[in-house]
Amino acid sequence: IFSNLYAQTPDSVKADQKVKVPRFEFSVSGIYAMLETNLRFEDPTGLLGLNINMEEHMGLAKYTIMPVFTGKVNIKSRHSIFAMYYSVPRSSSFVIDQSFEFNGEVIDINTQVDTYFNLNVGSIGYMYDVIRDTNSHLGLFVNFYYLSLKTGISSNQEILNEDIWLKAPLPNIGAEAHYNIGKRFGVSGLISLFFLSFDDVSGSMHTLSTQMDFLLFPWLELGLGYYWFDLNLEVEDNQFTGILDYTYQGPYLGLGFRF
Repeated sequence: IFSNLYAQTPDSVKADQKVKVPRFEFSVSGIYAMLETNLRFEDPTGLLGLNINMEEHMGLAKYTIMPVFTGKVNIKSRHSIFAMYYSVPRSSSFVIDQSFEFNGEVIDINTQVDTYFNLNVGSIGYMYDVIRDTNSHLGLFVNFYYLSLKTGISSNQEILNEDIWLKAPLPNIGAEAHYNIGKRFGVSGLISLFFLSFDDVSGSMHTLSTQMDFLLFPWLELGLGYYWFDLNLEVEDNQFTGILDYTYQGPYLGLGFRF
């Protein structure tokens, strides 16, 4: 979240009056995230080899509290740069309660399966404020995500031992809007998306959030909102194609500092 409750200027009735904004903004949020991770492996012919829900079938945690850190620097009247980082590491050692068939082999019931899913996301971008006045704000932005994804499954039968590793800068576009209801209350929202296709990797990512803001002090803001994130990736190698459908969503609470 970013602090968007801008201070009003004494001469705010003028249409061309500049809005006073903080130079630096920083926020830390905690998302109570509900996760859904579906992983498929297909052979080179495109036939389905294995389809797994990693929370239901492999014991990965379905709920977690995810910290998110953001920062923003307003460099000119309508121009700013921003950055974000979060991490979602999960792993599990789980005895499966049903059998699976993979690559012509059967993974028996009561087999111990080790799984992991580690996602690290960093982002840096530029925002231009199309609208910025004492009560409203609309910014368009472009940014680059650095996505580090490592996920895999292995079993003590040595039939299944597959990993997907991906590290790549990913371009993204989006918009952020805010409206002040009063001197201390406001509402805001954000939407962003990207599509990628390079080498043996293709997919898309979408983000959507909405938030209510409350200004506690001139330098401190409380935000309560809801966040939704969806990632779809397809990674090919010589033996298998790994297809990942990963979603998390949930409410969050954050503090925003500005100075």
